[in-house]
Amino acid sequence: MANLADEWPFPGDPNHFVGARHHTVPRFYLEYWADADGHIDVVEKPGGRRYRTSPKTASAETDFYTYIDLNGDLAGHMEQVLGVIEAGASAAIGRISHPTFGQFPPPPDDKYEIATFLAFQKVRGKRRRREIETQADFYMKLQYSGLGSDAIKRLLEERLGHASPEHIAQMEELVANLDDYEFVPDPNEHVRMMGKLAHKIFPHLMRRHWHLGVFDEPVLVTCDEPVMLYKSNPSPIRGYGLLDADEVWFPLNPSMLLILTLEPQPGSMRFSAPISTARTVNTYATHNAYQNIFLHPEQPDIDTEQLADNPLFEVAAPPGVILPDGANKPLKNRTTARRRKPKRK
Repeated sequence: MANLADEWPFPGDPNHFVGARHHTVPRFYLEYWADADGHIDVVEKPGGRRYRTSPKTASAETDFYTYIDLNGDLAGHMEQVLGVIEAGASAAIGRISHPTFGQFPPPPDDKYEIATFLAFQKVRGKRRRREIETQADFYMKLQYSGLGSDAIKRLLEERLGHASPEHIAQMEELVANLDDYEFVPDPNEHVRMMGKLAHKIFPHLMRRHWHLGVFDEPVLVTCDEPVMLYKSNPSPIRGYGLLDADEVWFPLNPSMLLILTLEPQPGSMRFSAPISTARTVNTYATHNAYQNIFLHPEQPDIDTEQLADNPLFEVAAPPGVILPDGANKPLKNRTTARRRKPKRK
């Protein structure tokens, strides 16, 4: 992934992307699920509402990747970076999925482009941003929970240099009503972390064994978190991540599934996949989705029983520790923090 840094800054004006709609799932990717009229269907989670739209408007939010730079100005460099990554991946995926000249395994350069794309896709979405927000909220509430007047006074003196009666009273009111508040970090925090996280993920994707499952019919769906982790026998008491997942799944289009295995697999790297595999992958996509499932308009409805809502993550605590009210519960609100214009003095 070093070539991105070597080419920085990219040609053109990155501020061109400030105020634009940014796709958390790339438009070129969603177009694989479009019908002849250029439409895709979206199923919302939770609830299961299904509606038709275009890849241009699906999974897009104004200024999602816009951040505030060191000068206090809005900057669009991250959207520019993602555009370069998507362009490389689009061409590489196109060379795999071409109906006549498709080739697999991909050559090293194409493998590099796709792995870079998957690494960023794993960390760029609304789910990851909401995870950052939820973890920050949990940490702050855990830090403030149960503070008495003396502890509040010491905390204010450490942070402000003094503790006035007014500030102490305000802090006491906050501590007494923590569940009425939500501590939300600025979207800059997510944008700041994306490159570092993707850089850690990338080599693990490259080291895996790449396979391509091809279905006789266009049966796969996808979602707003399309890079999925599969483990055949997950532990009931601990989670698993990219390092120890048996396979990484990524639907390239409705008929092709990219599979990155941890261990070598027997047989051909490109193989004909059974319809039962598609059903399993679609179930995972439905479960893995944060907010939206994407499918071709002619594909059948999603089973509403698969749309059950789950917590983003679960927290274990020793006996006697009272967790914040929102811990280990499904989200009440999937909306992430919106980019605000910087305040001028």
